Amino acid sequence: MSSSLVIIDKAPYGHENALSGIYIAIASLDKGLDSDVLLTGDGVYAALKNQSAEKTIGYPSVSELIYSLFPKGNLFVHLDSIIQRGIQYEDLVEITELVDDKTLYNLSKSKEHIIKI
Repeated sequence: MSSSLVIIDKAPYGHENALSGIYIAIASLDKGLDSDVLLTGDGVYAALKNQSAEKTIGYPSVSELIYSLFPKGNLFVHLDSIIQRGIQYEDLVEITELVDDKTLYNLSKSKEHIIKI
């Protein structure tokens, strides 16, 4: 089976990257492809719980969309990226799996396709 890792490194609002990347992964999963999402850099903000983008800026909540990945796909969040931004694991959606640099490297090597959004 073909496998992909969608890497999102832009903040979820102000750019279409996070929303588009998550939709790519969901569409891939719906077609039977093994697809996961990795949030790194400012992309980690997409995994914050209790976002209210619909109410505040009229934009779909990326954190709610992330739940559509589960259970077929995984949401990986780069540990160093959340530490650098002062984010705690408890602040992230429940399906988050933290990855360190070594795990990130091994994860990327295990995938046939890397899609950086």
